[in-house]
Amino acid sequence: MSEPLLDLSPDREPLLDAALERRHTQRLREDAAPLLAALPAEAGPFGEWMLAELARQAARLDMLEDAQRAATLSREERMRLDPLRFIPKSRLGAALGPAAEPEDGPVALDAGAPDLVGTGWWPVERTEGGSLRWSGVSRCATLLLPALGGGELTLTLCLRAPFGIPLDIAQHDVFLDGQPLVLTTVANDGVIGIFEAALTLPEMPPGAKRTLLLHGPQHEDPATGPRRDTRRIGLGLIWARLERA
Repeated sequence: MSEPLLDLSPDREPLLDAALERRHTQRLREDAAPLLAALPAEAGPFGEWMLAELARQAARLDMLEDAQRAATLSREERMRLDPLRFIPKSRLGAALGPAAEPEDGPVALDAGAPDLVGTGWWPVERTEGGSLRWSGVSRCATLLLPALGGGELTLTLCLRAPFGIPLDIAQHDVFLDGQPLVLTTVANDGVIGIFEAALTLPEMPPGAKRTLLLHGPQHEDPATGPRRDTRRIGLGLIWARLERA
């Protein structure tokens, strides 16, 4: 392509203008580095101001040239660059499908659910008590949960400690959409525990998701021999449940 691709979106100008200005500032600062270094200390602020002003004017010039090129485009060229603008809203709505329905909850997510979406988990395992996913693939493990529209919610987690290590939930940090959770113990036999947190989150549209993040110590198998687990493992997830308070 001989010319940069035009962006015809109506709200592009502030972001594009700022991006162009940063790019020009970086280029000018690299080109003028020897000159700036030779200036006396009292002239340094003036040199920086001049660079910033030159970058601002260069960005505006680029925007003007972009606007002039956009004004000369034919309808066919505009359709090729931004086809969505020319598709009737009725056809777009049909392609997107029906709007998401509000979710009343409660929503329970088993560790072995095929639609579980998250990062930082080892593959699902089958145990005598059901499905289990160990954390530990990365420093943090995340899990997507339905937003349930927001407001006052209750999150319940069933977790398991690895390698028979006593389960101490206080050693772990749990967040939902960046909000730290204060977990209370519903049950804990030392290995498997059920913990609950009450929280209030901003309203979100139907179909939106929230991110659960789990961060805490990881452990190595103290056993020896050929059957020793070579992974570093954190808490295991058995199930999660989100409901309106």
